[in-house]
Amino acid sequence: MRPRPLFIENPEHDRYVSLVPDGDIEEILNKQQAKTLTLLGSVSEELASKTYAPGKWTLKEVIGHMTDSERVMSYRILAIARNEIAPLPAMDQDQYVSAANFNKLSWEQLLAGLDTVRSNTLSLISTIDEAAWVRKGTVMNSPVSVGTIVYGIVGHELHHMKVISDKYL
Repeated sequence: MRPRPLFIENPEHDRYVSLVPDGDIEEILNKQQAKTLTLLGSVSEELASKTYAPGKWTLKEVIGHMTDSERVMSYRILAIARNEIAPLPAMDQDQYVSAANFNKLSWEQLLAGLDTVRSNTLSLISTIDEAAWVRKGTVMNSPVSVGTIVYGIVGHELHHMKVISDKYL
């Protein structure tokens, strides 16, 4: 079992890591994937295209954001695990969502993308040994470990699924 990060280097990361329950992180990632896809699979195309308030993202945009965020975080895991020394850039979530045109995609496409990205994340994590798990790199001018990023992926999805449950469904 991979150890939970004991020290979170940046409060922004702790916001998500603190949401993750104790347990085997790979098992949590697998179960989260199934739970999320099951819940979202019953959402209609019409509901997926709506916002819960003016100026907020549609549900399609939220899922697109979750997918893009996991892609970026997985790249960060890969780079740091493979000893990248260059600082990794931030991600402007609003710019990404605006440029992606998620509302033009079908709900089915967006869910398939989310599923594929999680499967790829799990595949990547399976290649990471104990030394790489605690290895640190620089993201947004702050040190961060591979393990913290992995826990951050889970916590980010937990955060958005709570918003989805509370505001959209």
